[in-house]
Amino acid sequence: MSLEDWFNRRWYPNGNSGSPLTPLAPLSGLYGVLAGRRRRRYLTQPPEPLPVPVIVVGNITVGGAGKTPLVAELARWLHGRGLNPGIVSRGYGGRPRAYPYQVTAQSHVLESGDEPLMLHLVTGRPVMVSPNRTEAARALIDYHQCDVIIADDGLQHYALWRSLEICVVDGVRGLGNGRLLPRGPLREPGSRLRQVDMVVVNGEPTEKVRQQCGDLLEFEMQLEPSCWHQFNLDDTSTLKLASGPEPGPCHAVCAIGNPQRFFRGLSAMGYQVKEQAFGDHHQFTPHELHFDGETPVIMTMKDAVKCRDFWQSHWWALEVRTKLPDTFYQRVHSHLQEFQR
Repeated sequence: MSLEDWFNRRWYPNGNSGSPLTPLAPLSGLYGVLAGRRRRRYLTQPPEPLPVPVIVVGNITVGGAGKTPLVAELARWLHGRGLNPGIVSRGYGGRPRAYPYQVTAQSHVLESGDEPLMLHLVTGRPVMVSPNRTEAARALIDYHQCDVIIADDGLQHYALWRSLEICVVDGVRGLGNGRLLPRGPLREPGSRLRQVDMVVVNGEPTEKVRQQCGDLLEFEMQLEPSCWHQFNLDDTSTLKLASGPEPGPCHAVCAIGNPQRFFRGLSAMGYQVKEQAFGDHHQFTPHELHFDGETPVIMTMKDAVKCRDFWQSHWWALEVRTKLPDTFYQRVHSHLQEFQR
């Protein structure tokens, strides 16, 4: 069992959140002090506003809550309304030669990071990577004339000015044991949910999550299978739409924050899943994905972009898209109108 799995079993409802993590209480207390200090600094000395709306999509827990598919959906929706949105990201796992780094279809995942490359490929929108998100946002405005900026996972990056904050909560895992890192999965206290503009719950919330978040869960989001992709097996390694494998046995490869959500989704589609879970953002090697050479291998889009260099014909990537209520889009539209006044 990896260290990440060990913590997840104790942080989240299905695990034991009791005594094994009690010795970490002083560290959680220190983390809380530092997190509070960052928040107060932002409130008292906010960064200089940018000339366009900045929509931050993030969460207050460690691990996947569904924020990146929401970023992709927002980018597509804004573009469909005649706007020119751009996406900024820290680019976790990527090491480009210089920042800000513009992601292209030819970018290597070791430079861009997995989520930025995936976002560019599935949306076609300009994506800029930098640990300094303000620098990345200004580059999108200057070089691509973007009139809306979407920040992927920037809720705690208080150096970035924001006009709208959207926090995503996992409907099953919620806030876990409700403790701050490292005793629990929280990056900020649960009270932070009352300070953001919109709270989106990914999937129908369990009773425990309802108790944790109360009436703050205003918008319910569903992740739904959208289409299948493969990479061309020629020198271009370009992404193409494909017909998916027939329901049956498959190896499901997943290196995201909450792999069980992906496995459950494939099972609901009729696949007999052989689970192959890895740590979030894991960089694959060909050897790790060599099973029997015949059984279909299905993975997330986030994982597929890391396997482009050694793609096989019996591998498929499943793209999921978000389904949100009309009231969500109405709220975003109202915000954009208010910003223009």
